[in-house]
Amino acid sequence: MPAPAANKRVKNVRISRNLIIGSEAHTLPPVGDPSRPKNIPPDHTKRWTVYVRTPLGDPDIRTWLSKVQFKIFNTYENPLRTVEASPFEVTETGWGGFNIDVRLHFNPISGEKPQYRQHFLQLEKYGDEKLQAEQERTGKVVSEFLEVVQFNEPTEALYEALTSENQWDYLTVGLKGGKKAMMASLGPDGRPKRGFPNGERSARLPERGGEGVPFSQEQEKALVQFLLDKTKEVEKALEEESKRREETEKELKSLRAELGHEAAAQAAQQASGDRSRRR
Repeated sequence: MPAPAANKRVKNVRISRNLIIGSEAHTLPPVGDPSRPKNIPPDHTKRWTVYVRTPLGDPDIRTWLSKVQFKIFNTYENPLRTVEASPFEVTETGWGGFNIDVRLHFNPISGEKPQYRQHFLQLEKYGDEKLQAEQERTGKVVSEFLEVVQFNEPTEALYEALTSENQWDYLTVGLKGGKKAMMASLGPDGRPKRGFPNGERSARLPERGGEGVPFSQEQEKALVQFLLDKTKEVEKALEEESKRREETEKELKSLRAELGHEAAAQAAQQASGDRSRRR
């Protein structure tokens, strides 16, 4: 069997992948405190990290992401930071937030151009009173957003990578408990389970919902049926409106024949006003 081509596209296929772009900021000890790290400017009050990560239980973004460039504020030394291996993150200190340009570079087999995202570095407390109280207690502010990257008609090589079970291998790395934990992380086919290694979560929806299960196949089917029913209602309303329009056009045609064009136009204007009032 020939190797998948790096330039030939798989037609009529679109594959989406999630990633998290976020930042984490920690309050630094004040100037003069023995625990304050050395060589930090006196006006810097936060240590922060901006990152691109794999969502928990999702396939590894390293399957398709080769490097990330972070364009931080130009007052920093070397403001364009390139990270070519996981973890894709940059850590610095500062005193104020700013927008960070994030450039995603894909693996060469993808044949895709880099994509841009933007993230605001949140250093100060935000949110409701409860959230701000927690941020005050921990001295940590986290701001994350889920982003979606779509590969429309991917190359054959990328398609093979995106559909390979190896994307979940990272979930079994570093498991505690030795052989027993490793066996628990594998499915009946001997491959890593999709989701958390202990099987508590999976990329596949559970059949039925319940307490602590926000989404399920049962709920999905109910939602699809609800949408189908509403679609039928809309189609019926459109059909009735179309019939009323045909009847109105027939009446107008008859009026033009009996009264002439000017009188028919006045009647049409009045009918339009009547319909607007009824709505």
